[in-house]
Amino acid sequence: MGDQNQLLYLQKFSPPLVGAILEIGSKDYGSTVPFRKHLRHTEYVGLDMAAGNGVDVVGDLSKGLCGLPEEYYSLVICCSVLEHVQQPWEMAANIARLTKPGGFLYMSVPWVWRYHAYPDDFFRFSWRGIETLFPGFSWSDKYYSTTVTGEFIEISEKSRDADNRMAELLDLGDGRSRKYLPYFMVNMMGAKTPVLP
Repeated sequence: MGDQNQLLYLQKFSPPLVGAILEIGSKDYGSTVPFRKHLRHTEYVGLDMAAGNGVDVVGDLSKGLCGLPEEYYSLVICCSVLEHVQQPWEMAANIARLTKPGGFLYMSVPWVWRYHAYPDDFFRFSWRGIETLFPGFSWSDKYYSTTVTGEFIEISEKSRDADNRMAELLDLGDGRSRKYLPYFMVNMMGAKTPVLP
């Protein structure tokens, strides 16, 4: 499950797929966008830590593969989940194990966001942080998204300060001002590098 911008990103940047889709954090809370409904595919597996609508497998990927087949999924979707994981490096390693060589990973994580516990809230990730957690992937189509539907800002080596340029200053009076960044999600599509024989 995700938000409208995550769905728009998926619709624009998802590669043509042959094979299964795994969605991590798939439980429908009623206020989220159900990706499964929009990504019609022959094999779609929803994984979440709690049972509910949209969940096929209940489990915690930071503790293991949850009975899922290794190197099987052509597309793994992980939106707004990694910040809630106490050991995201463990989960990242398991996500990489589940993605088939040449398969894709859509990662969407908060960069600037309020604290939101489910069951707790531990981390914020830069795009460089995601690249570091998933060294076996080559990353493309990197964008910030905001809370405005359809608002995307490209992330690139040439525009490393794209988030900072979106900042606004609030005049506090007496010559003082405070800088505010809008809410930002980092959205990236990674391709798992096939292992050469």
